[in-house]
Amino acid sequence: MHTLRLANRAAARSVRHIKHGQLLGSRAIANTAARSLGVHVPAVLRSQASLLSTARSVEHSDQEWTASAASPPFDPSDEATVQAWTERFLDAVRDVPAATDPARSAAVLRELVKSNLLSFTDMRDAPEKFFLAHRLLATVGLGGFGVRFTVQFNLFAGSIVGLGGPEQVASLRDIQAAGQLGCFLLTEAQAGVLSGLIVETTCEWDAGSQEFVLHTPSDKAAKNWISQGYTAERGVVIADLVVGGESHGPHAFLLSMRDAEGQLLPGITVEDMGTKTVANDLDNARVCFDQVRLPKEAMLNKFADVREDAYVQTTDERMRIEVIGQRLLTGRLAIAEAALASCRVLHLRTEQYARGKVCNGLAGEVRLSEMPQLKAVFRESEAALAQMAAFTAGVEQRLNSCLRAGTIPDADLVDAIAVAKIRCIDVALERAHALRKEVGSYALMHATGFELVDMLLCCKFAEGDSRILQQKLTRDRLKALQKGGAAAALSGLLGEHRAEVFAAANLARKLQPAGRDVAKLAAAMDEHWREIYDLAEMIAERHIRTGPRAAFVEGPSVERLTPAATGFDADWKGKLGAPVA
Repeated sequence: MHTLRLANRAAARSVRHIKHGQLLGSRAIANTAARSLGVHVPAVLRSQASLLSTARSVEHSDQEWTASAASPPFDPSDEATVQAWTERFLDAVRDVPAATDPARSAAVLRELVKSNLLSFTDMRDAPEKFFLAHRLLATVGLGGFGVRFTVQFNLFAGSIVGLGGPEQVASLRDIQAAGQLGCFLLTEAQAGVLSGLIVETTCEWDAGSQEFVLHTPSDKAAKNWISQGYTAERGVVIADLVVGGESHGPHAFLLSMRDAEGQLLPGITVEDMGTKTVANDLDNARVCFDQVRLPKEAMLNKFADVREDAYVQTTDERMRIEVIGQRLLTGRLAIAEAALASCRVLHLRTEQYARGKVCNGLAGEVRLSEMPQLKAVFRESEAALAQMAAFTAGVEQRLNSCLRAGTIPDADLVDAIAVAKIRCIDVALERAHALRKEVGSYALMHATGFELVDMLLCCKFAEGDSRILQQKLTRDRLKALQKGGAAAALSGLLGEHRAEVFAAANLARKLQPAGRDVAKLAAAMDEHWREIYDLAEMIAERHIRTGPRAAFVEGPSVERLTPAATGFDADWKGKLGAPVA
């Protein structure tokens, strides 16, 4: 299946290596204690060790932090509570439209983080609030800030909540209070999300110094297109853990990328990916590591750890791809919901325009909204978006139960999340395009919402490209068919989903001659690529047809679109750390 993967190429990269003179903060905090004592402690070790030093001294567990957090209890079933929180959140992000470059956008997020309106642990304690925040941002405008937001709360902080031990989770309290930004370093130039979490970056345990050594072995292993990677002080990096010369696969490590003065730590190189066609308020970076030393506490150790120089599992839950990829699941669902909300408010804005637009009809003046072709688009869009919203809200309810309980979603729910990601974005793209074709030059105008439609393409390949997710649906269906054997296949052919079972059996028959020969299997899959994606479509249809339905906590979508920026400050790097004007 590797021949069907989409390449993640760096486009028009501005290759600028940030050296140690680039400042993030307007205040420099001297770290001279070790030097004054005449003790040689490498700067990178002092800085990395300080990342978790506060966590080791906290007096309260992360559960106590949650209970004493400033954010009031959130009851998703109480309309008044939801409305009050919605108003506070929208007020907190009112400056997002004016934050047109990464420096300003990062500053807005820092203030939002410090407000504690959304706690870093709300993904676990109040997941409805976590998903609501993503949808609300989409009603304002699906832009780069939404990506920055989900990187901070889902990929970075959420990975620590889901994969970290108690002290590591407790350290989030101080990170949030300081308004520090984090990134999630998974995707590589030739590996990452598109290749099933295969990573080539290594993190090797050094038994002699009792440290990890984080390293990028080649250019193709460089962490690529890392959102918020240029402005972040912290990071969660996914690397192949090596202990005693043995690889234990991808694991997560918490690291500091910059010191107290805002300078990149030794061994870390960051490159700006360059100007994009959309979302230039978001920084994207290429990040490399050259023998960067991390303290033992850097490894997120809820499920696995290194003890007495040996790799150990710390729970009954085995460390595996599904554990590492939990944040990709929440991210996929958040993106799916945001895409739906964005498309819905686009229709609301356009419908308002169409009701006021007078056209000349055969029998006299007529409103554009009364044109039969546009009426049909509105009607069909409403039905399609409503169907996907009900399905996706049902998927969210199931996932919320797992998030609260700290359990790994089962295979059916993982598939349902993939279906929501694939179909929500396809529906949003299709309905936005259908609408664009029927409203004339209005679709070319600024401040209509159409200027943001390209962000739907970003949604399509973020947190797992839709084609890759389709391949996964088909692969897992074929595995289930093989595991069930002939009896299960025969039973399926007589059941409700017989067409899907027949398609799976037919595809398996066509691929079977390749056996375990990778070259032959790749050729067979290339030859039968349509059947691969057709089967995935059938699986998606089954989930949508049979999955439970629900409604989002805020009720019907409200259109709050603000005009997207028409330009940005190309010299934004010089403003990092400066107050927002």
